[in-house]
Amino acid sequence: MFYMPFWSMVVIFFVMALFGVAKHKLTFIDGLVIIMVIALSMSSDMLLCKQFELYYIVSTEHRGWYSFWSCLLVFPSLAIAFLKFAPRSRYGVMLYVAVWTFALTIFEIFIVVPYRISVYLKWQIIPWSPIVYLLAFTLIYVYHGYLEEKIAIK
Repeated sequence: MFYMPFWSMVVIFFVMALFGVAKHKLTFIDGLVIIMVIALSMSSDMLLCKQFELYYIVSTEHRGWYSFWSCLLVFPSLAIAFLKFAPRSRYGVMLYVAVWTFALTIFEIFIVVPYRISVYLKWQIIPWSPIVYLLAFTLIYVYHGYLEEKIAIK
């Protein structure tokens, strides 16, 4: 159950999040975003991985184990790293989301698939992964902004 490429990816993304938190402190709102990201990633993973069997992470016999850790560590780490370096201007954010989408799609193509971190049975990286990344990062950014408006002490 210790697959080095998977855990190396987890550490890299976690370190990215730590750099973001070191630069800009973690806030209560960030904690709420992390909870939302975990809930949505676990829900979508249950649907796409287990129900529709579009992919699995590392191996079929341990897919629940690796999916759990992906949802608990990988996706929240990416969300925090994304948020902590996000620009404030509308066009800056649009470009930023596009760059993250492109970078993670390339990461999937050249790292995730060749190292069998995720095995795609029916999932096609192009067009589905970029669409999911665009939606997810937009949702994370908008939700974070909404919470800042409604909860932040002014």
